[in-house]
Amino acid sequence: MNYAPIAIFAYRRVRHLEQTLRALAACPEFAKSAVYVFSDGPANGQAVADVAAVRRFLAENCTPNMTIVEAPGNLGLAASITYGVTQLCNEFGRVIVIEDDIIAAPCLLTWFNRALDQYQSESDVWQVSGFQFPVPEFRHRNQGVFLHLVTSWGWATWRRAWDRYDPDATGWQQLRDDASLRDAFDLGGGYPHTKMLFDQMEGRIDSWAIRWRWSAFKAHGLALYPPRTLVQNIGFDATATHTRYRWIKRLLQFRRTKIAASNEPCPELPLRVEGAVEDDKTVSRAIKSFRRLSNRLKTALAGA
Repeated sequence: MNYAPIAIFAYRRVRHLEQTLRALAACPEFAKSAVYVFSDGPANGQAVADVAAVRRFLAENCTPNMTIVEAPGNLGLAASITYGVTQLCNEFGRVIVIEDDIIAAPCLLTWFNRALDQYQSESDVWQVSGFQFPVPEFRHRNQGVFLHLVTSWGWATWRRAWDRYDPDATGWQQLRDDASLRDAFDLGGGYPHTKMLFDQMEGRIDSWAIRWRWSAFKAHGLALYPPRTLVQNIGFDATATHTRYRWIKRLLQFRRTKIAASNEPCPELPLRVEGAVEDDKTVSRAIKSFRRLSNRLKTALAGA
C-alpha cells in the first residue's frame, strides 16, 4: 500500500502534541509514512516560550520519516492548514490531516489509507473522517457511512477534492435570503453553520473548516465516516485558542466519546458511494440532542 503523507499542525501546546504523536506512533503505518509537522510561529509575546518548547520537543523527537516545517512568523490556524494541505496534496495527491489535540485510535491510519485508495476516483467523495458523532443508531454497525457533511477532527482528502476548496466562499450571500438553503446548510437546525460562515466572511473568526464545509456543500459532496469515532479531541482546556465558550470545554468532559480500542477491528468500507438521507437526519438529531444538553449546561453554569 502507498501510505498517504501525514500532516500534523502544531502551535504552542507541547503536552497535547506529545500525546498526539504517541497515539499516532501506535498505528502500524506511522513509521512507514512520510510525516510533516507544520509548526506555526508565535502570534504574540506570550506565545514565544511555548512555541520554542514545541520546537525543542520536535527537534529532540524527530524520526527519520519526519520533516519539521517551522513558519518564521504566525500564519494562524486557517492559513497554516491551507498552506500545509495544499503543499502535500500538490506533491503526493493525498494527505492525512491531524491537529495537535487529536488522539488517534490504533486503526486510524489503516482506515484512512484504505479509504483513500478505494475512493480515489470517486469525485463525489470529498473527505474521509476519523471522527464520528455520538450516534446511538450507528453503534452496532461494522461499516462506514457516507454523510453530506465534512469535519475537521482528524481527516484525509485528495488533491482532486482540495483543488475545489474555495477560500473565498463564493456565493455565501445566498444564505441571507434563502431560508431553505440555510436550513440545509445548518443540518435542519442541527448546527449553526450559517452563523459561522457569516462570522468568517465578516471577519469575526478565522476558520478554514467552515469554508471547506461550504465548498463541499455547494458541490453536494460526501464524507466517509466510521460507525464509531476513531479520534478523540483533547484540546478543550484552558490552552485552547479557537474555542470561544469556556462552558463547551466543561460540557465535553461530560460527553467525551471513547475511541476504538487496540483490539477493535478497522471498520469496513461501503461498496457503494451513496449518502442516505436518513443517515444525515440521524446525525442531525444526535447533534441537536448534544446542543440541547450544551444549552442546559450553559444556563446552569451561568447561574452557578
